[in-house]
This record gives sequence, C-alpha cells and structure tokens, in this order.
Amino acid sequence: MGAYILRRLLATIPVMAVVALVVFSLLYLAPGDPAAVIAGDQATQVEIDAIRGKLLLDQPFHARLGAWLASLLRGDLGVSIFSNIPVATLIRQRLE
Repeated sequence: MGAYILRRLLATIPVMAVVALVVFSLLYLAPGDPAAVIAGDQATQVEIDAIRGKLLLDQPFHARLGAWLASLLRGDLGVSIFSNIPVATLIRQRLE
C-alpha cells in the first residue's frame, strides 16, 4: 500500500510541471502590462520600468521561467501585490 501511494505521489510531479508551464505561458501571453497595473494610473514611465526590472518582466520568456522555477525550488513564492506580504506567509496563515 505504501509503494502504491509513493508511486501516485511521484506521478503528480510531471502533471504539476506541465500545469505550471501552461499557466506560466498563458500569463506570459495575456494582454496588458502587469507593471503598469501595479504602478497605478499616476505612475511615470520610469517607475513602470523599475517595476518591470524588479519583476523580470523585461527578460525573455525562458529567463523568466528559469528564474521562477529556481525561486520556486528554493521555496520563495514571491510577494503578494495586494498585501505586500510573502505568499508563503499568507499560505501558512490560511493553513492554520
């Protein structure tokens, strides 16, 4: 029974990887500029460019995907743009 559960858990890894790649790709292809939305209506182009650089939005797709996967493997899920709190902290709060 334990071997079956282990096999099933290991089988979810490729599925999760494909889902993550598809979602990341869809977000990359979505219209609009996330940096402009985060900066707000009154932001200057310099402020928008600074946000784009901070979030790596000025990098090509493969570089952004690689950076995202590297941070994900380190357990860094980023910072919420709504509450400015690390996402891992928000998840831990909800699990309690």
